[in-house]
Amino acid sequence: MSKKKNKPNYNPPISMFNWFITLLISIIPGVNILFFIFAISFAKAPSKRSFAVAALVLSLLLLAAAAILVWFFSDTIVSWLKSIAETAESAAA
Repeated sequence: MSKKKNKPNYNPPISMFNWFITLLISIIPGVNILFFIFAISFAKAPSKRSFAVAALVLSLLLLAAAAILVWFFSDTIVSWLKSIAETAESAAA
């Protein structure tokens, strides 16, 4: 019987600069969703992969909530924007 060495699954810590770049990319709209998908696919560190999954789920939930709000309140938003435009036109005149 051969003895297998049980090596602990050691992952080196991710540097602060790496996390900083990750957070900077994650605040760019549109790019962040693509970045999270790539991070889920190609990240070697489990913590980075878990962060990308959680951030992607949160981003998609917020995007869906914003779309639903615009869908239901589109008439209110349009009338509010028209009133702002009228106020700006009267102030400029």
